[in-house]
Amino acid sequence: MLKWILRRTTGKCELERICSSYPAGAERTRAVEYSLSKSKLAALKILLVSDGLNASDAANNIITLKGVDITRNEGFRPALLQCLRHISGYQKLVSEVTRLQKEKYSTAIDDHEQQLLKLWSLLKPARSRKTSKTKRVGELGFQGNDPATDFRGMGLLGLQNLVFFAENYNRSARKVLSESFHPKFGYSFAVVGINLTSLILELLCKEQLKSHFYNSVSGEPSLYHFHRVYCHVFCEFHDFWFAEEPESVMEFSRILELYKVHLLSRLTTPGMRLHSEFLAD
Repeated sequence: MLKWILRRTTGKCELERICSSYPAGAERTRAVEYSLSKSKLAALKILLVSDGLNASDAANNIITLKGVDITRNEGFRPALLQCLRHISGYQKLVSEVTRLQKEKYSTAIDDHEQQLLKLWSLLKPARSRKTSKTKRVGELGFQGNDPATDFRGMGLLGLQNLVFFAENYNRSARKVLSESFHPKFGYSFAVVGINLTSLILELLCKEQLKSHFYNSVSGEPSLYHFHRVYCHVFCEFHDFWFAEEPESVMEFSRILELYKVHLLSRLTTPGMRLHSEFLAD
């Protein structure tokens, strides 16, 4: 009844009112999401679960179904379109990272092997390698001679996160790797990195990264943006670890949980976005 009264008095549907009341970002997109989820029209609800959504077509369908006169409200379609790109991009991103996580790393697959050797060349440029199956992988913080055992839980996603970090923020990645061998507070660089992939994947799937992506990405959140969150989290966790001054690596689970609470407290803020200015390059 309230919606009907507002429609009659303002001449705008609920989605129009949302798009004109909120600035671009998480608050607007999440309000649009909520409105679509409560709609009585099945054609609108399905937009929230489709990872193959064409945002432009969806915007046109909504305009038609809601009877919106865009000649009187020219800003509505661009605002709605951005929200739909956020929503569809997030769904696509969840599907993509889940697929990569389920793809098992194998040294028998040349592309996998080449990615790991690339990680080595980026982090240890002065020391060449021809195979990943040697004791020297411990220099990157792997636990055994075969990195596949460490990637088991996160699959190819864990490797791609590490490679992106080393390739795009090489100075920071090499600094973190070097400091991970601290005689008192050291930890296994690659193993910790894979655990952080698991943490970020969990946050993504529980929709706890929505505010960050909706505030910081104008279009569709993509794997690139997921990788950037990983780089931020890795550097931030590294500093957090040393600030806690752990007695040994056996405290890793406790400190990771503390860091998770710290991160979640910020992710719940509607206007938040993770900043990575501290990355050295």
